Amino acid sequence: MDTFELVAKMTGALAIILGVLFMAAYLLKRFGLVSQAGRKGLIEVIENRPLLPKRHVSLVRVAGKYFLLGSTDQSVSLLGSIDGKDIQSFQEILSDKEKEMNSKEVAG
Repeated sequence: MDTFELVAKMTGALAIILGVLFMAAYLLKRFGLVSQAGRKGLIEVIENRPLLPKRHVSLVRVAGKYFLLGSTDQSVSLLGSIDGKDIQSFQEILSDKEKEMNSKEVAG
């Protein structure tokens, strides 16, 4: 085998390996299996909560304002919004409700 054939085989193998890596990265990104935590932008998903299979509620922050979104396979609906300064009291209400639910579970 001469040098040209060796270089051609190595280049071909490298091209195949890079192609497979780029395809894997594309598919992981496309199906949301890779977190983009390093990116900072105006939109941030604070929390997702599943309700039923293929249905969930998301709390999203957009430029300092919070939105509660309901999602299904076919649609996304705005359930409500909370101003950035009111989120603290909202978190306190949720915390109180969670404590109340936990105490009922322990008692019952």
